Amino acid sequence: MFAGRYLWWMLIAIAIFLFFTMCFDYVTWLTVVSSGCTRIAGSCGPIVVTMTGSMKPSGVYLAGGIILVVTLARIHYLSMSWMWGVIAAIWFVASAPFPLLLANGWTGQLKPEAVLDGLPVAFLFFVAFCAYIGWSFEESGARPLGGWRLLRATISVAAVYGALLALSEAPAFATIPGRMLGEVRLTTSIAALQPGLHDLLTLGMDRDTFAYIVLAVFVAGLALSLLPQNLEELKARLIQPFMLRGSRP
Repeated sequence: MFAGRYLWWMLIAIAIFLFFTMCFDYVTWLTVVSSGCTRIAGSCGPIVVTMTGSMKPSGVYLAGGIILVVTLARIHYLSMSWMWGVIAAIWFVASAPFPLLLANGWTGQLKPEAVLDGLPVAFLFFVAFCAYIGWSFEESGARPLGGWRLLRATISVAAVYGALLALSEAPAFATIPGRMLGEVRLTTSIAALQPGLHDLLTLGMDRDTFAYIVLAVFVAGLALSLLPQNLEELKARLIQPFMLRGSRP
């Protein structure tokens, strides 16, 4: 999946999410009014339950599914390691509840404190990574993650850290294995290990200060990987804005 199509599908997914979280309640209200069910007591219940309990969550899940699938397709198209697909999926699952929290801003029930408290670092990792792979590597001829081994290793280590932090924070990673295998003890055991892993990754800090430092390293590494790997090409790009039109460096 090339960059243009990837960005197009991401915009479609965002539009679907915004529609179902912010506008679908008005569609439900319009359906109830136009159906005439208000004339008979209790007849509007099935309509409301179907639209708000089934159709609305399905639309939100559809948007999330599109984002995850096109991200994995883009990773495969760029011939990146399959580990990046696993890491992106972990970030996605860990950050999935946060957009639903932002949707409450439409109703005026969202407070800045709630946003800061509910903001997972995995969401920032995922957004930065999605923005990065949306870069048109096909036209520029650049290599994803750059050609410098040290830079690639730094980005990879920061990404693995972000994935481990997501595993230690998201309750979903404790409940999903237990539900799939039907083992409640497994869920309890994983949930008991998560706080210890989180303390280890955050160096025992109350806030995710160290996690944000690693995030900054990750973003800086991605930005540096977009620079020309050839020193002569980099020099030419730096000199080009100062050259007169038609002149040669």
